[in-house]
Order: sequence, then structure tokens, then C-alpha cells
Amino acid sequence: MGKKIREFMTHREPPEHIWMEREESAVIGTARMGQRMIPKILPFDLLRSTPLSGNRARAMVFEGTSLRIATEYIAGREAQLTRAADHDVIYLQFSGRSSIESESGIVEINPGEIALVPAAISHRSVGSDECLRVRVATQEFVTEGVDPEKPVMQRGFTVRASEPITVNGHAGDGGDAGPVLEHISFWDPQSDLWVERDVSALIGCKRDGGRIVRKLSAFNYFTGMTGKGGARAPVLYNGKEFRVDVYNLEEEQNGFHRGCDEDEIWFQFRGHSLNHTEWGALDLDPGQMTYIPRGVAHRITGSPGFLRMVLYSRKLVHPKAFNNISERETRFDVQ
Repeated sequence: MGKKIREFMTHREPPEHIWMEREESAVIGTARMGQRMIPKILPFDLLRSTPLSGNRARAMVFEGTSLRIATEYIAGREAQLTRAADHDVIYLQFSGRSSIESESGIVEINPGEIALVPAAISHRSVGSDECLRVRVATQEFVTEGVDPEKPVMQRGFTVRASEPITVNGHAGDGGDAGPVLEHISFWDPQSDLWVERDVSALIGCKRDGGRIVRKLSAFNYFTGMTGKGGARAPVLYNGKEFRVDVYNLEEEQNGFHRGCDEDEIWFQFRGHSLNHTEWGALDLDPGQMTYIPRGVAHRITGSPGFLRMVLYSRKLVHPKAFNNISERETRFDVQ
């Protein structure tokens, strides 16, 4: 008899957990065929071959019918404003800093902080100290799942790369004020247009109604260790089809998880993880990404200091980039 393990299967709707007992050898590496294998992606190294557009380089990493996930490098002030007319945009700061200038005011985000820019709010960013971040665009509008004013801990992070992330091209002058172009973008880009705005009259002009641009300390809401049968993962943003959770699991997860109606996109923020799946084993380090397609059983073993952001989508999501043959592998030290 082999090692006995537990497996729990979940559905988002209706919310339920179904527990099974299996032999470990009957789960790990048992996948034999299928079209949705599990990649290991170095999303910030993708930016090295992405040309600057104004003051920004952006590389698409995952894409679905209602969800798009990219990484960004921001060098100074963006040359254009962006108004995502019919979708929300979420920024997770990984290294460096961002200052988001918007109609809702100015929000500064540091490593480990995350900000929601609601649909229809015009904004641009100023990046400094080698600004690297994850950009999430969701067609579904989301709400905050935690109280921004009530984190249960206070901690900040420093992130250092093993070598600088350099991109092709030269950053332009975004300008501090005066007329600039605003890109009014839509989920279907056939409706996109560009208009001229006076930045000095735009920033902070919002007076009433709707959601505001606000940041969360993404990893400061844990009430215990997740994945061990105790504390629940804090839900940062929530919708019917999409949500964002964070995890702080250390050691071995208390069972294999099989999400039956959601894809999971993983961003390893800090620490090392060994991830056993039916497709085999995969190691992830800070700044790396993968996804777990629905129906694939998986179990995480986290190192001390493990922190991860997970995005769940009830609609299919597919990787748009692969790093398996990359000649560069930037390592990040997160403290």
C-alpha cells in the first residue's frame, strides 16, 4: 500500500467541497494526454524582448474571453492616459514603485500592494526604481473582499532582481501637465478612440458616484496559515466569474485540490514552492507564474515565507507566453 492522501474537489457554484481518499502515487504525474499542460513562465523576462511604447513595455501572459493578465515595466511617467471604459484594471506592484494619477486622485503603490482602477476612470502611472508589476484586466466588475482600512498586520517588502530588466527602446517625456492623449479603450478594441485631455484639470476631478481608485496591502490580511485546514485565504477582489485570493502556506498542503469549474492562475510573490500535479512536479520562485487548468489535481508545498496571489476564472484562460526555452532567468530576492 502506498501513502494515503486526501483530495478535495470544489465547485464555485454551488459552493461545495467533496473529499476523497487516494494513494499519492495514483495522483502525481498520472496525466497521460490532454491539451492544457502546465507551463512555467518567467513573466518579467518576457519584457526584455518587448519594445517600449512611450514609457511602458507590456507583455501578455494569460488571456481568456473575460480576463487578460500581463506584466509591465514603467519607466517614468506614461505618455498617455488610459480610460478602460467597460472593464476593471488591477495592478499588483512587484518591484519598484508606481504612482497612479487618476480622476479619483493619486495613489502610491509599493511592492506587495495592489490597486483597483474601476472601469471608466481615466489614469496613468509614473514608475520608479525599476517598476515591475502585474496588470489584470477583467471584463467583470469586482468589489473589494477586505477592508482597506483594517489590515491585520503591517509589513512592507523589498524586491531586488539578480540583474536589471532592460527593454528595447528609450523612454520618452511623459510631461507633468498640459494636453495629452487619452486612450479610451474597450474590451473589443474596434471601438477604441483617442481624445485630447488637459491633465491638470483631470487628476482628482471625480466628485461623486461609483467606486474609487484604492489600494490594498495584499499580504497583510492573513489571520492564520492557509492551506492547512485552518485560516481561509483572504479574498482581495470578488465577482461572480472572477476573484483574487492570497495564500501564505508553509510546508505541505493538507490535501490535493481539484477545482472543477475554475482555472487558477498563480503568481509566486515570495518564497519557493514545490507544486505536485497530475502533470508532474513544478517548482516556482518569486516573480514566476503558472496556471492550473480546471480538473487538474494539485498540492503545494511552500517554503518559509511563502506568499502567492491566485486569480480564479470560471471562464477558460490560456497562456500566451512560454519561457521553457528562455536563455534568461532573472532571480528575485523578496524580503
